[in-house]
Amino acid sequence: MPKTRKPVDGFNLAFLDVMACGLGAVILIFILVDFNAFTPTPTDEKEKLEQELAAAQTEQQQLKKSIDEVNDKIALESAKQDDVEQAQKDSTQDQSKLLQDMSTEMAVVADLENQLAALSKEVEKSANIQMQGTGEQNYITGLRIEGSDIGILVDKSASMMGDNLLDVLSKLALSDGQKVSTPKWVRTKRVAQWMLARVPQTSRLSVVTFSDTAETLGIRKIISAKVSGSMNAIVKDLGAVVPSGGTNLQEGLNVLFDANPNITDVYIVTDGLPTQGDGLPLSCRNFISSKKSISSDCRKALFVETVKRAKKGVHYNVILLPIEGDPFATPMYWEWTRVTSGTFLSPAPEWP
Repeated sequence: MPKTRKPVDGFNLAFLDVMACGLGAVILIFILVDFNAFTPTPTDEKEKLEQELAAAQTEQQQLKKSIDEVNDKIALESAKQDDVEQAQKDSTQDQSKLLQDMSTEMAVVADLENQLAALSKEVEKSANIQMQGTGEQNYITGLRIEGSDIGILVDKSASMMGDNLLDVLSKLALSDGQKVSTPKWVRTKRVAQWMLARVPQTSRLSVVTFSDTAETLGIRKIISAKVSGSMNAIVKDLGAVVPSGGTNLQEGLNVLFDANPNITDVYIVTDGLPTQGDGLPLSCRNFISSKKSISSDCRKALFVETVKRAKKGVHYNVILLPIEGDPFATPMYWEWTRVTSGTFLSPAPEWP
């Protein structure tokens, strides 16, 4: 007898289908999730590579910059080396040229010295006053004794015996024979003789010595330079002068122009600003009378007054044998000679 088939429960079948479908969906989800989780994403790797590439490029640029700097330094040092070599070459050439120029100049100087010595000998032969020594010792560039009527003023004050106040004071007690032999006074007389030897023979000449007083030297107040006897008489009188007293330049100028009012050129041998004269302010006169000396400011004021009273239109020339402690003598005498178109000299100690 055939078996009777039981009827299928529709609910159970549908539930199994749903469960199977749900399980399949879950499995599919897991598969998708796992695929996405383990599938590498190129974004992070790309960024990392880009960063490494950028860093490499930056390092490459820095290296290139460093290489360029090194190349620049090498080029600069090379250029410096070239400059040094060129400079050394130029220096060698300059030294050679300088040595050649020096040799030429020395030859020219030697020739000029020979000519000067010969010229000085000729001058001394033709001069009325003969001086001992070489021509070079008796020559000063820039000073010429000239003029139709010449006046020479020689300072014979006590300060002409020394180069400083203590030196002068130490010589005041000497005898007259010792005073005339002091080195500075001997030099002063040689300076005067040097000028006398170079006075043009066509000139007329007057020579005056001055201290607190003044006197004319020679046979007459005005002599002709071409008369050797008259010139030698002046030298003889000068040799007998004994330095003493103060310095009254005003008195010296007055006596000089009294001797010859037509003098055109005056030559003064002195060692500093005057210490005596007229026209001082009352304060300076009182100071002198009470202290027996004169301040630097008063000496300057006295010199200015002396210049004001000096005859105008005359060339004044000064040979200064300076004494220590009179710093204004040089600039003030220089200015006086400049404005009168004269010459100022303060020669070396060994001259003439």
